[in-house]
Amino acid sequence: MQPGATTCTEDRIQHALERCLHGLSLSRRSTSWSAGLCLNCWSLQELVSRDPGHFLILLEQILQKTREVQEKGTYDLLTPLALLFYSTVLCTPHFPPDSDLLLKAASTYHRFLTWPVPYCSICQELLTFIDAELKAPGISYQRLVRAEQGLPIRSHRSSTVPRPWQSLRTSSRRPQRHRSWHLASGMPQKPGGGSGPSCRRWEKKPASLRC
Repeated sequence: MQPGATTCTEDRIQHALERCLHGLSLSRRSTSWSAGLCLNCWSLQELVSRDPGHFLILLEQILQKTREVQEKGTYDLLTPLALLFYSTVLCTPHFPPDSDLLLKAASTYHRFLTWPVPYCSICQELLTFIDAELKAPGISYQRLVRAEQGLPIRSHRSSTVPRPWQSLRTSSRRPQRHRSWHLASGMPQKPGGGSGPSCRRWEKKPASLRC
């Protein structure tokens, strides 16, 4: 394959992602876009769920689109892309040991901390989320499930937490639970998030986020 060339699968995922983002601009928004958006998101989810490696392809493309947003100053698309990134990481079954996707994401979203509220606040929350995943892969998914079930969140740190697809492979008796991507809209907000000082707290990256 020539440098810069893409596979059929990558092209299909890119097209599905473009369909999800289509029409989200403020200048083109209408009251009839909701049904089409839901269908496009469902199509993207179905396509990516067919193979664990598709999640990594989608994450790469989300980060590429996010960098384009920064270059063009397309404010309207930052939030949808951030939510897609968050939900895709939650659903990703496994990151290879040599994968630097999360480190690349930390570097990408750190550049948005100089943007106005609420964009800097959204990226601040994503950096906190990425930091937690780098320290303990799968911890965010575990916390989300425990919160949904009303279970207390353990205070001690866990080293590695199995992701949903990993658990399915190790136990045939456990029923499969498809995670709906609308969970991304439930990203926790910290008290005071969105103020200037809170956004500047990430101006100096922790060691775990340095690329």
